[in-house]
Amino acid sequence: MALSALSSQHCGIVSIQRRADAIERKASADPDFRTWSIGLAGVCAAIALLDLFLGWLVGIDFFVRLRPDYPAMVPGTAICLLLGSAGTVAKTQRDGRFSAISSACGAVIPIIVLLTYVVPAFDFGPDAMSIGTAVASLSVAACLLFGHFIYRGDFITLMSATLGLSAVAIPLLGYIFNAEALFSNPIYTKMALHTAASFMLLFLALLLLIPETGWMRVVTAPERGSQMLRRLLPVLVLGPVALTELALIASRRNMLSPDLRAAVLTYVMIAVTASAAIYFAHLVNLSERRTAEAERRRRDSERARQAVELAMERGQRIESLGRLVGGVAHDFNNTLAVIVGNLELLQNDKDQQAHDLYVAEAISAANQAAQLTGQLLAYGRKSRLKPSDAHIDELAREAVRMFERLCPANITVDLRFAAPQAVIHVDESGFRQALLNILINARDAQPDGGRIKLSTAIERHGQDNVTGFATQEELWPGLFAVVAVADSGPGMVPQTLALATDPFFTTKPVGEGTGLGLSVASGFCRQSGGGLSLENAEGAGLVVKMAFPLADCVGAVDVAADTDLQSATLGLVRRILVVEDEAQVQQVMMRQLTLDGHEVELCASGQEALDLLQSGYRPDLVITDLAMPGPIQGGALSRRIRAEYPGIHVILMSGYESPRQKLERESGERFLQKPINWQVLREVVASIPKSSQDS
Repeated sequence: MALSALSSQHCGIVSIQRRADAIERKASADPDFRTWSIGLAGVCAAIALLDLFLGWLVGIDFFVRLRPDYPAMVPGTAICLLLGSAGTVAKTQRDGRFSAISSACGAVIPIIVLLTYVVPAFDFGPDAMSIGTAVASLSVAACLLFGHFIYRGDFITLMSATLGLSAVAIPLLGYIFNAEALFSNPIYTKMALHTAASFMLLFLALLLLIPETGWMRVVTAPERGSQMLRRLLPVLVLGPVALTELALIASRRNMLSPDLRAAVLTYVMIAVTASAAIYFAHLVNLSERRTAEAERRRRDSERARQAVELAMERGQRIESLGRLVGGVAHDFNNTLAVIVGNLELLQNDKDQQAHDLYVAEAISAANQAAQLTGQLLAYGRKSRLKPSDAHIDELAREAVRMFERLCPANITVDLRFAAPQAVIHVDESGFRQALLNILINARDAQPDGGRIKLSTAIERHGQDNVTGFATQEELWPGLFAVVAVADSGPGMVPQTLALATDPFFTTKPVGEGTGLGLSVASGFCRQSGGGLSLENAEGAGLVVKMAFPLADCVGAVDVAADTDLQSATLGLVRRILVVEDEAQVQQVMMRQLTLDGHEVELCASGQEALDLLQSGYRPDLVITDLAMPGPIQGGALSRRIRAEYPGIHVILMSGYESPRQKLERESGERFLQKPINWQVLREVVASIPKSSQDS
């Protein structure tokens, strides 16, 4: 029972919806069609009124019959035409009350038709309603009675009006060609000429109310095919009529023989039809040419637009390159000044106690230069990070402690750590550097003093609520640890906000900023699986948020096992082959490895290394550069060694940023990114077991 009730309710809702759609479709009909429909119905009603009042009441025979020998329009026919005209005008109105008027008019028409055949008082001497007139009247009644149906109403109107139009078209043509032949037909014997013309107008008025139904849709459509049809219709309708009339005139006057008349008529019909076809084909060709020309201009415009965009993109690249050159040159010159200065002091200062300080500062400056290249690679998500599990609150505290040495006294830092248990899997150094960049930007945004608010929290993000994150930084659904930095500065205008994370874009004066702070932070967040967002605060200032996915705190056992392995193998002496084309890098690595007690051999190319191995030399480890001169690069050398000397381990290194995970997965060995820290090199070599092969 409940299911049946629900089904009935659903059907009722569907029925109401369909009724509303139908009403809306009728109401949205072209107003020009409604105007034409009202005009045609008005002409029809005027003819009927003239027949009733001036013809039958006043006695003017012309309004009853157009010629003395023609049939008359009887009062019953005139009343049916008046009712049909009134019902048609009522159908053009959008108010639902007029639908009842239209239906009432349609219901009365069959009664009038019946009375003319049943009641003798409706007969007017020899004049009466013909069978053709009765068919036309009943067709009008069907349009008015059933045209309001929600289902198939328009279709019923189309079929009934088409039937009636066909019924009255024949007597109209009969009057044109030979009225006497028409009068001898029992269906049309008593149909007056103005009766047929009035019904023709009335059916056209009814058809104009359904321009979206059946063949009327083809006639009234705005497409080019329908436009051609509307232009061709006068030729198709009037051409055969005119030609047939000419043939009849020639036949009556015996101007030509029957066979020749048929040939002439056929030729003229072919010529008229072909001329019309050629003319409209010409119009179609012109339209297609205009379309092709418009399409060509559109393509030219599109190519010009793309060329302008390409030029603008190249200009932006050049501008970015200029900022890169200025910023990187500034930082590297400072770094090189520190390195060169300390090395010169080390060379010339005789005070041995100061040498350690010079060396430490030179190493620190070199590490800063390596960090700058790492920042550049971080923007493109290509830097080689070393992520580990860490508490976001602790990392943020360390960054704040670093920032305190750079923060002036007129800026207050408010801290709110609300994620003490949140663990993220990130590169700790990269996190501190990214957060420090954001804090420095917040400091520089308020040179006259202000307030910086730093907070941490755990938030849930998803594809449906990533407000503030850019399209390329949409977050997967899940929990994220978020650190937010808000300042009380002026904020950013929308144009600046859109460019803030672009590389080398800065609003600071020349020499005071490289434009890498926010771009590096954005690249680091994306590379760590999170995202960076910037938005203006409600009052004033800018809010910068870094979001990172929560970690699962795994991998501690692997780290411990790796540490145990390194401790067990740290004291072993290994034979190491270093394959490096840069002589200075060769010497540095050889000195470092030799000081650790290892036996070191050097080669400058892959082919030289293979020749050495083929001569019988068997090292425990081969450390090879990826990019070297000659046909054998580091990757090919590694594959050859694994295939021919499976007992020898291989470590790849490169100054370019390389796909570390892929290389390590393919070779099973470690990958080292230049510049290589001595301690990292020492730990990697210690993790390689000593070969049991004899040299």
